[in-house]
Amino acid sequence: MSQTEKPYKRSFFNREGIEGTLLYAPSLIIIFFIVFYPIGFATKMSTYYYHLVRLKDTQFIGLENYFRILSDPNFWGSLKRGFFFTFGSLIPQMVIGLAIAQLLNHPRLKFKTLWRGLVIMPWLVPTVTVAIVFKWMFNDIYGIVNHGLLSMGLIQEAIPWLALEDAAMGILIVANVWRGLPLMITMFLAGLQGIPSELHEAARVDGASRIQSYFRITLPLLLPVVMIAGVLRTIWIFNFYDLPWVMTRGGPSGATETPPVYAYLRAFSGYRLGEGSAITILLFLILLAFALLYFKVRKRFSDEE
Repeated sequence: MSQTEKPYKRSFFNREGIEGTLLYAPSLIIIFFIVFYPIGFATKMSTYYYHLVRLKDTQFIGLENYFRILSDPNFWGSLKRGFFFTFGSLIPQMVIGLAIAQLLNHPRLKFKTLWRGLVIMPWLVPTVTVAIVFKWMFNDIYGIVNHGLLSMGLIQEAIPWLALEDAAMGILIVANVWRGLPLMITMFLAGLQGIPSELHEAARVDGASRIQSYFRITLPLLLPVVMIAGVLRTIWIFNFYDLPWVMTRGGPSGATETPPVYAYLRAFSGYRLGEGSAITILLFLILLAFALLYFKVRKRFSDEE
């Protein structure tokens, strides 16, 4: 560098800094109003006694709402059902999704574009529509499931599936698996296509069977995608509200009352917005733990790569 040239100094007040700030400022403003402001408002409301019918009695009560929620057996029951719903949906999605992705990635499969387009279609259907369709399918009067079972002679009378505590959660999981399976297939298929074919060819030259090649090459290289997809899908399913609400509204007898449904019923059916806000903050902390796990897993695999 010559003596006449001056070193470039980064500064917020130079032209590049101001232009860059103006470019990402709208995104920051949107993120603030749709993420941070609601979290802050819910945190504040969770420390107040806030009843929709008795607004004049609104007062600051500190952590009393949290103590009340944490001492409620229904809250812990909803968490238990939430984790059961989450992992009961996640495991089939991952297993079936990996199997279908492997099939769609097979080199001898014909009409690949057609099959891949058909596989992604359930993800394009709105969740409310999926919930209504499955609710109709398992209806005890005009449901196609009862009609088929009666026609085959497997049952003697129509069964009210969604009114049975043991069956309602299973039907909810089936609907969620069908709804979320295309996303897992797409992620796994992208991961499989990123594995170089030369590795499998070299393994065959060395005398490895297809099973050995799958477990020693495919799965280890696909593991980062599986881990990241699993963590992300866990967060989404645990926070899923619309499918359980439209299908069962938490019934029968609370058998499908997951944490988001429990929070909604506590806040709006019971008119206790302070307690409902406390529940959402507790759920936010649980999801934050899953998010931190996601970033930790992602950083670990990035470091290994």
